[in-house]
Amino acid sequence: MLIKQESNKSLLILFILFGYVILQLSWWAYHIIELNKIVHNDADIIYKKTMMIAGEAAVFIVLLSVGLYFIRRSVLKELALVHEKKNFNMSVTHELKTPIASSKLFIETLIKRDLPKEKEKEILRKVYADQNRLQKLVEDILLVTKVDELAVKVRLTNVNLKAFIEQIVLNMVGDNPISFEIDPALNINIDEFYFLSVIQNLQSNAVKYSSGEIVWKGFQKGTKTIIRIEDLGAGIGLKEKERVFKLFYRSGNEETRNTKGTGIGLYLVAKIIRLHKGKIKILDNNPKGTVFEIEL
Repeated sequence: MLIKQESNKSLLILFILFGYVILQLSWWAYHIIELNKIVHNDADIIYKKTMMIAGEAAVFIVLLSVGLYFIRRSVLKELALVHEKKNFNMSVTHELKTPIASSKLFIETLIKRDLPKEKEKEILRKVYADQNRLQKLVEDILLVTKVDELAVKVRLTNVNLKAFIEQIVLNMVGDNPISFEIDPALNINIDEFYFLSVIQNLQSNAVKYSSGEIVWKGFQKGTKTIIRIEDLGAGIGLKEKERVFKLFYRSGNEETRNTKGTGIGLYLVAKIIRLHKGKIKILDNNPKGTVFEIEL
């Protein structure tokens, strides 16, 4: 839909410019013919006509340049959208096929082989993790549709921040050490269903890009509640910080990228936080890594 709208806008600008060029050339041709008729009669009229044509030519060149600039910008946007859509399609296909294939293989193993009880439990745990991954992907895609259609109505509940975050994060898969520096007395008003996605996506993002410790912080700052997640990964460049919350955006190319993802997690995070009338920003961690800071 976005690509179609941008394409229609580019075509409209192109047609307007083309029509203007035809009219302007016809107008100049008329004046040149008229100028030829009086070329031997009145030098003053010739001068005025010449200046008029020169002025119109200058306006024409300026308008043409502006039009070409906007067309170029629109085309570049379309190319970026096509690239992001391609990346999204490839990543979603990979994210769907991998757990399905993995689960199928595990189930076939259970059916065809007589395994010890502990081995069966280990395989079932892996199947369960794969199904959770699939469920999370489907939920995120459905949630994007809802927030984009403004169909979300937040129902605020007063919850203990530390208990809420710990319950979600400790039930997620990951080998990173995790610590919680959250004021145990701090309560916040949030929609638990939607804010669950915020915590899950930020935690998944930190696990994906960092092998070190992940730290969750929560504290009161004046009238604001501050929530931070800090990791020790590679960090995010300045230009990337401005783009990571865009739908489908992921740095690099899907064909060469090693990390999993679809480019919708951080988009959802930003949308849901805005629904809570909050803000999110990205800070640099020291000595390395990233800090996502939420202000409610």
